[in-house]
Amino acid sequence: MKKTYNVELTFNDMRIDRWIRNNLGNVPQGLIEKNLRNGKIKLNKKKIKSSHKVKTNDQIDLFN
Repeated sequence: MKKTYNVELTFNDMRIDRWIRNNLGNVPQGLIEKNLRNGKIKLNKKKIKSSHKVKTNDQIDLFN
């Protein structure tokens, strides 16, 4: 199952791992890193690292 989110203006230039914690609740850092490595979290349909900064209107896809 895929969920898609768009980044709002208030979260511009925020790291993706911090964006996930702010919007999805208290998710452990290790779980975020693991899902990013495995490609279960993508930014604009691309695999990224946790230090990548999101921009306004970026599309974040989360896969189960």
